[in-house]
Amino acid sequence: MPSFDERHLAVRDVDTAVLMAGDGDPLVFFHGGGVIEGFDCFLPLAERFRFVVPFHPGFGASDDDPAVAGIDDWVARYVELFDQLGLERVVLFGHSLGGWLAARFTIAHPERVRRLVLASPAMMNVPEHPPANLGEMSPEQIYAALTKDPAVFAGRIPQPLDDAFVGARMREAQSVGRVVPGPFDPVLEERLGSVRAPTLLLWGEDDQIVPVGHAPAWAERIPEIETRVFPGRGHLLFHEDPEAVAAVLEFASD
Repeated sequence: MPSFDERHLAVRDVDTAVLMAGDGDPLVFFHGGGVIEGFDCFLPLAERFRFVVPFHPGFGASDDDPAVAGIDDWVARYVELFDQLGLERVVLFGHSLGGWLAARFTIAHPERVRRLVLASPAMMNVPEHPPANLGEMSPEQIYAALTKDPAVFAGRIPQPLDDAFVGARMREAQSVGRVVPGPFDPVLEERLGSVRAPTLLLWGEDDQIVPVGHAPAWAERIPEIETRVFPGRGHLLFHEDPEAVAAVLEFASD
């Protein structure tokens, strides 16, 4: 099984950590609003692809970027990062917050995305299926809502929570707050129709963070899309079910 190497690049003068594994055509993963569960479950993708996982500003070993003023700034950052890595055209894969980012990146730069994978993407306005209000939830409630499989977080959450762990989560939340415009993205619906890349939409049927009821709203707006729902799986469906990773591998390999 391949393993990750970590590189650091200056992107818009901000130190940015990037995990990479494998060789072949590039497959880039945009992570969601948390990274404590890690990325090892995705390593099977590196057996076929050059698998690239950049950390958003304020996450992991990436420095903060106080100059960010919205999601368009993150998109522009990743255009620069792709250029530095020589990634002209990629399979782009995003989960949750990263799914929203992947969609916005594809809308802005369709020439850079060969295929698109969206997993439980956030920021769609679906009033009848409200997402979890993380700001009103305790850490314990959030982790319980992310997955019912305690093995996902085994050895990754200190008990009790220490200052370093809590500080890292606060840093991530501040970074997310710089790009999220509110409870939903007000321009997302009208722009999704411009996505021309073949798209795979994946969701856990038991997602307690972004309910599976959001899936039709995405599927109705992206012209060429395939939807797969995984019964009994939650928001961290890739950590819960290797079949979800296998679905990405199959789709990306076409």
